[in-house]
Amino acid sequence: MKKYQGEPRLIKSELKRKFKPGSFVFTQDMTDLFADNVPTRLILKVLDVEREHPKVKFLHLTKNTKRYIDLAEEKEFPPNVVLGATVETDFYRFFDLRSDEDVFIEYEEISKAPPPQERLRHLRKLKEIVDNPLFISIEPILDFSTDIHLPPRFAERIKMVKPWAVAVGYDNYNHKLPEPPLNKTLRLIEELEKFTKVYKKTLRRAWYE
Repeated sequence: MKKYQGEPRLIKSELKRKFKPGSFVFTQDMTDLFADNVPTRLILKVLDVEREHPKVKFLHLTKNTKRYIDLAEEKEFPPNVVLGATVETDFYRFFDLRSDEDVFIEYEEISKAPPPQERLRHLRKLKEIVDNPLFISIEPILDFSTDIHLPPRFAERIKMVKPWAVAVGYDNYNHKLPEPPLNKTLRLIEELEKFTKVYKKTLRRAWYE
């Protein structure tokens, strides 16, 4: 983990890697290349490397989708790049399931990232200005909006983005997040599969079930 600490920087040896044509590469792990503290020049260097490998697909994943918009407007993304975003929910607040009382917790108490609703808005706009495929990661999944006897509204909001694929999975680190019951998640997956490919990650009963 030490190589991910300190000021944002590129590992030069990684920029010289060769990729097999037809491979699908997750560009960054354990970090966010599009975070506000990452200089634009570093992002452009990574995109230049990806542009040099047109027969390879590269996946990016961020929670800071505004950075996508800024770069897309400058036409910086090569066509072999998949633009992914983590969108764990469409809620602002949740019942604190760790409490015996009716206590709410705000999303900002769970994550310092921009609100998920903002990321969905950015992705809808991004779809209008780039031809790159979009990807959504609902991981770790948090409770989300739904209507009784109707498809989850969360699924409808994702459908508006027209993602190439969606990944769905529960928290793997026992953080006791405000996550949905398993049957609600399975219903969400069922709705998502009507319009996109779904990668099923960790699926289990919610920690309180």
